[in-house]
Amino acid sequence: MLTSSLVSRVIIMTSSIHRGLSSSMSIPPRRRRALLYMPGDDLRKITKAASLDVDLAVLDCEDAVAVSRKGDARTTIKMALETLDFGGTERGVRVNSVSSGLIEDDITSILGGSTLPDVLMVPKVDTPEEAVYISELVSKSGLASPVPLIFQTESALGLVNLREIILALQRSTALRAEAVVFGADDYVSDIRGSRDDIMAVVYARQKVVTLARAYGLQPIDRVYIEYKDTEGLRAESEQGFGFGFTGKQCIHPGQIQIVQQAFSPNTPGQLELLATGFRAAIARCDSVVFIWTVCLAAMLPHFKTMRFRFSLFGI
Repeated sequence: MLTSSLVSRVIIMTSSIHRGLSSSMSIPPRRRRALLYMPGDDLRKITKAASLDVDLAVLDCEDAVAVSRKGDARTTIKMALETLDFGGTERGVRVNSVSSGLIEDDITSILGGSTLPDVLMVPKVDTPEEAVYISELVSKSGLASPVPLIFQTESALGLVNLREIILALQRSTALRAEAVVFGADDYVSDIRGSRDDIMAVVYARQKVVTLARAYGLQPIDRVYIEYKDTEGLRAESEQGFGFGFTGKQCIHPGQIQIVQQAFSPNTPGQLELLATGFRAAIARCDSVVFIWTVCLAAMLPHFKTMRFRFSLFGI
């Protein structure tokens, strides 16, 4: 039998754990398991992306578009946003970087259209000063609500400054920073590393996840370049999920299903089964309570992670 004092302590602990299990974000963030890039100057490919049931389709003004085609990309993207039905797919637009000298024209054009993207994406953000400049450019659009933003860290300097960049963006009244994307290829080039050596990016991937989680952003993992290597893609996607990433960049439609499956909860009944048993033990208020309390006090962080992931799917 449990003594009255032990029962009291157990009830306090179990009540705290129960509150932890029941709590979740009131408005879950959008699912961004797969982020698919489409060249912004190719209406045919953008039209195809609208039918792929990918979480986030990014219409690209940057790497996927030649310098001579930037103007065409802006025009095509605005047309696509105005005329295409993307269904449940989130529509993003990636503009050029601050250092390119093209970002002002990109933002003025895209945010001046009759139909806005769901989220704006900015690559190669290296300093908090660049973050402030991006905010100033967006504020000139005169929009009534903050623009959802995903930004990329792609260099040693950007990684070193990542915390300050996040804080600068979170002070902005024109932007609402929601996610940070790790651009591994430019990062590896910048540190003179080898992309074939997975250890070259372990530190960077973990830092991106850590800082993103610390400041309430979604961390999105690197591109898997070998798009025909489905087993390699699956393995790296599952590894990224284990690292704490919420999704992964894709460069080919054939990557979508594997990536979105890897970043989805695969045991939707597990959390509720355990929670049901736990509540039953509390109701009985016998020695089982003590066992459950000790175990679940240690496991509570894992339960919270599971609940958060399930919340994205309405579970």
